[in-house]
Amino acid sequence: MNTKNGSTSLRGQPAVHAMERASLGEPGKLVWDFLTLFAERRYAEANAYLAPGCRMLFPGGIAFLDCTELPKRASATYRWVKKVFERFDEIETADGVVVYNFGTLRGEWPDGEPFEGVRYIDRFLVRDGKIADQKGWNDLSIAVSARATRR
Repeated sequence: MNTKNGSTSLRGQPAVHAMERASLGEPGKLVWDFLTLFAERRYAEANAYLAPGCRMLFPGGIAFLDCTELPKRASATYRWVKKVFERFDEIETADGVVVYNFGTLRGEWPDGEPFEGVRYIDRFLVRDGKIADQKGWNDLSIAVSARATRR
């Protein structure tokens, strides 16, 4: 986890992913596109990728049913965040295709200080061409604690 000092914003810089979208199967591409829309704050379009009743569960047991809910809740933690994709794994199961997405987060704390290199992993269940379930884990709470210790 790195916190960068300086006035150059990471927000306008495109994410450089460690892999190409074309290397994925259809479920992985669907998740890639969903995450891209979400990063671009195109929440209504991202919602179209969710199956009815899809539950998105994040650290702390916080659950959402709509993409517009997460940024409102997260605004106390960061101004914005984007994912840098390191890897996707796609696994066929009886319930659908499970897609794991690994990588790091970069963004800006509420006071404007940039951060990057915060680990995350997301697990998606893709069924019938829609995201039926999402679970996310990340080290943001560790980054927040480390930042508070430095101050």
